[in-house]
Amino acid sequence: MSDLLQDKVVLIGGATGALGSVVAHEFAQTEAHLALTGTSQEQLEGLAEELDLPDDRMLLSTVDATDPESVERLVSTVVECFGGLHVLLNTVGGWGGGKTVAETPVEQWDKMLNLNLRTAFLISRAVLPHMLESGWGRIIHTSSKTGVQPRKKQVGYAVAKMGVITLTEVIAEEVKGSGVTANVVLPTIIDTPANRRMMSSADTGKWVPPQHIAATMRFLCSEDAASINGDRIPVYGAV
Repeated sequence: MSDLLQDKVVLIGGATGALGSVVAHEFAQTEAHLALTGTSQEQLEGLAEELDLPDDRMLLSTVDATDPESVERLVSTVVECFGGLHVLLNTVGGWGGGKTVAETPVEQWDKMLNLNLRTAFLISRAVLPHMLESGWGRIIHTSSKTGVQPRKKQVGYAVAKMGVITLTEVIAEEVKGSGVTANVVLPTIIDTPANRRMMSSADTGKWVPPQHIAATMRFLCSEDAASINGDRIPVYGAV
């Protein structure tokens, strides 16, 4: 697999999360510059200590990913620091549910769309001009199997994750022929500490290790994946 990431600038949204931190470890093995985002400076510094990269290869930034101005400042800071921005790996999001459509509070509906879909739109809008200007880029969003195979009692989450898929497919159409690609990974249940606590009796052997998702993202940034654009990449494991 050819790796095109030497001297490229990789922005990892949600880098301190259970998936995002694994993605950060995966891409720390490349020769890319990493811009790591999260909501807690303390958690970002802890992740940076784990990665142990030279200061000139890493930037830590707290951001409110639901706020347009905060996202624009983030991207401007990354470009100013590293001179460009080439890869977006977006792991920002979260699950909420447990109620039928008739029972779902408007607040929960809004939270799911804001956390999962609004964030993906705002960061995509901010990074695209820089990728198009450089003539090379990779956008990889994280959706869910639930987006295409929705289940009961998680309407906001399911609709938001389908929205992330549609957003990615629209971007892919708009960037055709530019050297930029946009794809979306669709995991099923990810093997994280939080999911193990929440579903303590489940068969975790059927869940998807976050390392497999991170490796899939890395492949999508490779020369071998240059012709993959607008695709839904299922990472379903054995579920």
